[in-house]
Amino acid sequence: MNLLNFHIKIPRLQLWSICCRIARPLLICSLTMEQHSPETTATKPFGPGHIIHPQAKHTHTIILLHGRGSTAEEFAEELSESNLSGGKALQEAFPGWKWVFPSSKEHWNTTFQEFMPEWFEAQSLADPTMGQHLQIEGIRDSVSYVNELIEKEVQVLGGKTENVVIGGISQGGTIALWTLLSRHKMNSKRLGAFVGASTWLPFARNIRNLLSQRRESQSGPSMFDSFVMDIMGSARNRLETNFSKEYLETPIFLGHGTDDAYVDVDLGREAMEILSDAGFNASWKEYTGAEQEGHWLKVPEEIDDIKEFLTRI
Repeated sequence: MNLLNFHIKIPRLQLWSICCRIARPLLICSLTMEQHSPETTATKPFGPGHIIHPQAKHTHTIILLHGRGSTAEEFAEELSESNLSGGKALQEAFPGWKWVFPSSKEHWNTTFQEFMPEWFEAQSLADPTMGQHLQIEGIRDSVSYVNELIEKEVQVLGGKTENVVIGGISQGGTIALWTLLSRHKMNSKRLGAFVGASTWLPFARNIRNLLSQRRESQSGPSMFDSFVMDIMGSARNRLETNFSKEYLETPIFLGHGTDDAYVDVDLGREAMEILSDAGFNASWKEYTGAEQEGHWLKVPEEIDDIKEFLTRI
């Protein structure tokens, strides 16, 4: 086996994780160097999606977002190979469901100095607050795109918002979470459910500020507070909420590996706490021993738990 063939067979999500490990010691150094984007555009269009059509009458649609460094097709393939305890793929348990896997844009990553598939630029997985100003445009753009996909599927399903499920893994999960938090501005009806794995919630402190009506300074909201307010609207804490009761009834499942080497489990716990503070009733489960150093779905336990969760909606 030559070296080229070996690298081709590494899944892109796993390859990205390896790159993150290699790059971490160099990250601080690289961020102090002058960064250059290519002379053309620093962002490419959203990539091609991957759809698994229902095998029976279409009743639900689930939209699942891949992690950074992956694509729609690769995520769909890896998920289909992560079987339930009975040996079947998760998709087989829901024959009336349409499975939609969107692809992110390819952004010019200032850390690695190359184009890569990512929903937004994140300079560090160890510290999600690093380079937050670079995250805003990608999050806003990706959330808008996912909301467009949701509305298309709602129309296909005869206006039944409650029959559309969203979710994702890692960075894809963050965009799915932000999409969920943005939904009440455009539609107070609840979605069918949310499913997230090994993910986190960017701008967590600023979301807490909004929910509790705190400000970073007396001079007014910070740039990051303003961004959060723009996406979420005029939310309040649950004692004085503008979230509709129906919207808050969206079922939520979050799973995370306690040994996740790339997105620390404490970041997942923080996301869970914020969702609870907002008034959601979310389910949280922790796992150990998943592939890719804990940064993947634990097979079969987590797959079984997701199946049970989705069966109840």
